[in-house]
Amino acid sequence: MRFTMCHALLALALAVGPAARALEVRVASQEVLEPKWLREGGRVTGICPDIMAAIEKIEPRLHFTGYQRNSRSLSGIETGLETGTLDAACGLVSSARRLGIGRPVGRPIYQVRHYLVVRRNDPVTIESEQDLARLGDLVTTQRASVFTERLVAAGVRIDDATDDNRVNLRKILAGHGRFAYVNDLTLHYLIRKDGLEDRVRVLPVVLGDEPTYFWVSRRAAPALAPLLGAALDKLKTSGELDRIYARWADMP
Repeated sequence: MRFTMCHALLALALAVGPAARALEVRVASQEVLEPKWLREGGRVTGICPDIMAAIEKIEPRLHFTGYQRNSRSLSGIETGLETGTLDAACGLVSSARRLGIGRPVGRPIYQVRHYLVVRRNDPVTIESEQDLARLGDLVTTQRASVFTERLVAAGVRIDDATDDNRVNLRKILAGHGRFAYVNDLTLHYLIRKDGLEDRVRVLPVVLGDEPTYFWVSRRAAPALAPLLGAALDKLKTSGELDRIYARWADMP
């Protein structure tokens, strides 16, 4: 009887050990948003995968899963947070919709700024969204983006047929639209990657400037938000979040 009881206690100790307490966090990679997410050779890398690896290293009770095989559009990620099929999302700015279906946790992971791009020989100057609206020229922009919603609210004429910023840059080069509206991280990555330095010009005005956060679904396990928030705070304080961002911002 004593032998059986000892084995039972040992099994219970193993069951509540660190491995058993690991909380699976379902995350989807975001389609065509380099270098936040990069899919090459069947493997997903980028800023967000590096941040998640850093989180798992300092907080072994969290384990991120799904993003290597599950890729979604921005609107698909929002739907996942809303329905609970995703527990968290990496690198989103705040919006009324997102605050209704989830909450940002921890300190910001990086700042996102939005710029306008034109063809290299276009002499146009823009100071505000109101200038864009008054001009009436077509702006290619990312579908379902919070910043796209603001352009629409300002009366700007937009083409948001795709999530793919590379496609939006190609559109203005082909004469479809005068401006492309792109976040700074993706914009500079694509200009270097695709060799567009002599073909496009980035206007100096910043039309959007906001922090991005890790978001947790309101349907996720209650333990997730405090664990994830604390881990992100530690990574921010140590400078690791900034180092990850800088490493990818300088690529390729």
